[in-house]
Amino acid sequence: MKVGLDSYSLHPLERDEVGRLAYCRDHGFAGLQAGNLRRTSPGLDPGPLKAFRDAADAMGLYTEVSVGPINPHGAGRRPDEIVEGLPAQIESAAACGWNELHAALGGPRERYELATPWPRQLADCTDILRRVAPVLRHHGCRINLETHGDTTTWELVRLCEAVGPDCIGICLDTANVLLFGEHPTDAARRAAPYTHMTHAKDAILYFTDEGLTRQGRPPGRGCVDWNAILPILAAHAPDLTLSIEDHKMVFTAPIFDADWLAQQPDLTRDELARTVALAWSVHRRIIAGEIPDPDQYERIPFADEMDERLAFGRDYLNGLIRDLAPNTQG
Repeated sequence: MKVGLDSYSLHPLERDEVGRLAYCRDHGFAGLQAGNLRRTSPGLDPGPLKAFRDAADAMGLYTEVSVGPINPHGAGRRPDEIVEGLPAQIESAAACGWNELHAALGGPRERYELATPWPRQLADCTDILRRVAPVLRHHGCRINLETHGDTTTWELVRLCEAVGPDCIGICLDTANVLLFGEHPTDAARRAAPYTHMTHAKDAILYFTDEGLTRQGRPPGRGCVDWNAILPILAAHAPDLTLSIEDHKMVFTAPIFDADWLAQQPDLTRDELARTVALAWSVHRRIIAGEIPDPDQYERIPFADEMDERLAFGRDYLNGLIRDLAPNTQG
């Protein structure tokens, strides 16, 4: 396993993707999960894409890129437009040696706010990916869909099986799963056989009037049990990249709301209870003053803490890889 960064962790920096690669190199990270291919080359011109890949290779860094959109409802596009647009992105990625590709189906807006019910959106996305699957197989590529505040691990596992795990996988965001009431360790067990990319994210989880609230923390300062999760992931993908995604922002899982609960049909009572117990263990530490008050902490700009937070997460995960799971060293 190698510890790198997701590009969003560096959002306070006014740098292009090559500049973010330089940050990774200069701060001891093994690579960068960059944004959509079109961020580097809006027209998918192979020149800038190849230059980006060459720069990373010269620095000895891994790189990962994103494609999309996938969900026609969130993107406001016809399914045929999505199907026609993805092959050029896949071909461009494959030409630069990127075969594990990141994508997402949307976010909380798509799942909870759009007029089209989420199961219908999932069905339409599955159909689109089936239509694109021959292109992925031809180029030896796989689209790894993220747990991005929109899709649960249960849903992604079913989608992988429906289209084919050889061309559809999972990018596991280890803290976003909390927003569905999923326990991170349970979510990792479900997703691990299909996980080929990650957003290594940590968070604290605590109670508010709406339900459970999640606030981002660097790996090792939240409630994600990395000691349990890393061996689970490594058993299926010992060379898995851990791309730290760290940022401020709070999100709520409104577990007291009956409509929200109805939209989590796979969430069992037992797993929700384990997640609630996780939140209670954090909440007691907040009350005791062992964890800074979340509201006060949120007021500190992420830019003021970015270097320290990212360095802490880097060292914490690298330490676990060395000491707790030597078979995961990449």
